[in-house]
Amino acid sequence: MKISPWTKLTTLSALLLIIAVASLMIGYTFYSLPIVINCLLQKTHEFAINDVRLPRLIMAILCGTMFAFSGSLLQGIFRNRLASSETLGINAASILFVLLGITLWGGGGNFSILIYSVIGALCGFSITLVSSISRRNISHLRLIIVGVAISAFFRAASQFMLIAEDQKLAAYLAFVNGTLYTTTWHSIQIIFYPAVFLIGLSFCLTRQLDILLLSEDIASNIGFKVIKWKLIIIILALLLTAVAVAGVGSLGFIGLISPNISRLIFGYSHKYNLLGSALIGSILTILSDTIGRIILVPFEIPTGLIGIIIGVPYFLYIMRGMKQEA
Repeated sequence: MKISPWTKLTTLSALLLIIAVASLMIGYTFYSLPIVINCLLQKTHEFAINDVRLPRLIMAILCGTMFAFSGSLLQGIFRNRLASSETLGINAASILFVLLGITLWGGGGNFSILIYSVIGALCGFSITLVSSISRRNISHLRLIIVGVAISAFFRAASQFMLIAEDQKLAAYLAFVNGTLYTTTWHSIQIIFYPAVFLIGLSFCLTRQLDILLLSEDIASNIGFKVIKWKLIIIILALLLTAVAVAGVGSLGFIGLISPNISRLIFGYSHKYNLLGSALIGSILTILSDTIGRIILVPFEIPTGLIGIIIGVPYFLYIMRGMKQEA
């Protein structure tokens, strides 16, 4: 019996709702479901729920969706299941430019971080892309290898800056690893409108993304402007990553895992694939944050580290599958 895509989306949405409510209940202090519901309805006010866990939950959904969308767009453009903002060096470049910007020009506010992150994403991807060109062609395998190498370099540079500027950048150590610890209602306000706009724009491009799954010759023959739309979608993916990094730092492999799982469930049609990626990305981000909060109470493990623990085995699994297909 074939399960319809909308049934699958409904199931994922229900799972997201359950995990979201659980994340509001679980932590250093446990709150019962009635208390959580009363807080959401503003009948009562609990600081831990209304001002700590709820902002983190909203930020997790926004940034998890953006990382997932970015990965889905990049994998569609390059037709490579390993392509994501993490493996192409975009996350690491955004982080490095945020640290450089704060060190050189100051301004550690959320808006300044957003600007530095956008510049870093554009520069990081440009370096990866140029370094991957061989004989005027871009090798997709070379792109991933170069991206991982550049990502490692940028991360090492970020760690060096944290050591060299110990006092000035100490507060950004968790940010480098990816965290929702510093999330406030104010930080959500800074990224909310760019996030909603970019997420909405991504949904408007499902037809173009599906056409790009065809060969370039076929797409060109039906009058589709391949280069133009590739450029637009790449810029959109970079902006999605930059805004997400400005919100929570680098969340490991969320952008790699989510589109691949969604593709297994919904197939290659981006109409359902993007929705699935958004739900899966949100679920993984909330789970990573919740696990990081409760596993070593009263200490917290950065959300990005939990994401890496989940993501690396899946990364190796995808590589093994690609090797068998080859």
